[in-house]
Amino acid sequence: MLARSLLRLRSTSLSRSLATFKQDRKRFYKELSVAPAGDGFQVQLDHYNLVTSFKNKLIIPTERLANAVALEWDSQKENIIFETMPVTTLCFKATDRPIPDKEQVEHMLEFLTTDTVCYRAPPEESEQLYALEKSRWDPITDWFSTNFHVHLALTTDITLTPQSQQTIDRVREHLASLHPWEVPAYQHATASLQSLVITTALMDGGLDTEEAIAASMLETDYQIDRWGEVEWQHTIDRARLSADVAAASLVVREIRDMEQDKKAAFNTA
Repeated sequence: MLARSLLRLRSTSLSRSLATFKQDRKRFYKELSVAPAGDGFQVQLDHYNLVTSFKNKLIIPTERLANAVALEWDSQKENIIFETMPVTTLCFKATDRPIPDKEQVEHMLEFLTTDTVCYRAPPEESEQLYALEKSRWDPITDWFSTNFHVHLALTTDITLTPQSQQTIDRVREHLASLHPWEVPAYQHATASLQSLVITTALMDGGLDTEEAIAASMLETDYQIDRWGEVEWQHTIDRARLSADVAAASLVVREIRDMEQDKKAAFNTA
């Protein structure tokens, strides 16, 4: 099991850390507000408009998303801890990289080779874990295969089991169709969950955040149930993962709702 975990970790070139800043800093503002600006909304710290880490003007597409950013900044105490502001950082990334490039898509596709749900425990090693993975992960992989009309290769071997070129091409087409603001959120959820399959089921297949996290952490939770955990560490890791994945899901949901509203308005015009 350790070998399979290392195999999956080795594949990713994406960092789980959302921080795009060099260092934290002291809180310098007292009041926060959200105001309309152009085609979106701006968050104001006192009388200053919030800008990204690259000093770009931050125009957030929806009011709900802007309010979420403002709430993160308002929750900061004496120091501004950027790791605790995942929605803010995803909005910064979308603004600083407004036109996603092929590299971002290819980074996500790397996870298909070592996706969490595609590598199962050998039944001869742990029949209980094998059965648990099958009951929890099969509905996700079955949905993925049906949704993309592909065969998703599963294995109990520790060696790399590549997906077919047809599978890669179909998923690449889907990722390339994402709205620019969806890409960093999709990308970070994939890295956080160590699974493009789970992320796709979360964003497109009706899986909720807690179900996605439970699927991603199934093996970890199984081992903890058997051997116990390092005091507090598991709780902290799960809370951070939950915040990161919930932030990514919020960004994607808001952008898609915005696009649907635009289409509806166009069709009724």
